[in-house]
Amino acid sequence: MAKIISVFTDKMEYLYTDIIASLRQLPLEQREYIFGYEDEEDMEWVMRMASYITVEYIKYAFDYGDKTYSLRHFLKTDSDDERMLQQRVLDFVLKYKKRELDNWGIKLPENHKFANIDMTNIEKKLKGYKLTEMNFFEQQNIHDLELIKAIVQNRIGSSKKISNKKFVEIFEKYDDFIEELKDKSLNSDKDMVFYSIALFTFEWHYPVETFYYIARIMEEEGIQEINQSDLILIFGDVDIESQFGGWWKTSSRMVKERFVFLSSLFRKDMNPIMKEEIRGLVKEMIVLGVQYIEILKCKDGRKYIDWFRTESNISDWASFFRYYDIFSIWERKEWTPKRIQNIRKLFEMTSMKKL
Repeated sequence: MAKIISVFTDKMEYLYTDIIASLRQLPLEQREYIFGYEDEEDMEWVMRMASYITVEYIKYAFDYGDKTYSLRHFLKTDSDDERMLQQRVLDFVLKYKKRELDNWGIKLPENHKFANIDMTNIEKKLKGYKLTEMNFFEQQNIHDLELIKAIVQNRIGSSKKISNKKFVEIFEKYDDFIEELKDKSLNSDKDMVFYSIALFTFEWHYPVETFYYIARIMEEEGIQEINQSDLILIFGDVDIESQFGGWWKTSSRMVKERFVFLSSLFRKDMNPIMKEEIRGLVKEMIVLGVQYIEILKCKDGRKYIDWFRTESNISDWASFFRYYDIFSIWERKEWTPKRIQNIRKLFEMTSMKKL
């Protein structure tokens, strides 16, 4: 029997087909609603859902095995200049992360890494703050990438704070950054996994590609306003009551899959009934992803996500990402005044509290 995906390792093929098989065993009503089942399943949708779940499984496994180090581990030199630079970066990112948690209404437990670190001076910060290579990579680029910093500081929506000329410049630098990640991902299995997850993480938190795509739709169809709740559903933090039972509070993280829905959900002439059906489908796909991550278990009682972690390795994950190609969501941006206005509006609609 030929492989479903030719680039998969044998183990990845086994894992992926196992996820597909489990999706095909869902209750009939849920299957029909999400995958359009009647006499035959819509395999394109099944595989799309299986891929979304696999990304979450790989990210979990990657995070689980990503070792933590003190901040000092990442310093290139022991110079005062670099220590002070990292102090400024750390202060900025910790303030942003705390604000993010506050906006979600999350209280930090006493043993949380942000709550129990003595931050009275840089030496204690360097020693006390533990982070992984991915944490450090994200932290540096939150601070160093002008676009991400402008988003975090809630400046991107204002032409007074970011002129149109500057706006185009910082987006070009971001495009250069993503292109560099794409090129680096081709170097090895480790790089393929690391930089694919890096783009997933950035687009999850800062939906640059998603908003650019929507801004183009708005321009092409002459749309002046869009529904904020639709925007949040696509990328934000959501509370969903599933029609198949239960309330689910989670983040909408279908980073690549969301692009399937954008042109329909934000189309000007979309039939209201059809649009509501699309909203319902997005919600149930998000819920199904959460179910697979949080509650699905193996016969031996282990969580399915932990079984995947122990049964796979970085070569398997790399083979998946070569097929999945998360970098396909990225494109170099072309700007018109209207497109700039639209994307400013999108970020303004979803902006967080100022630092």
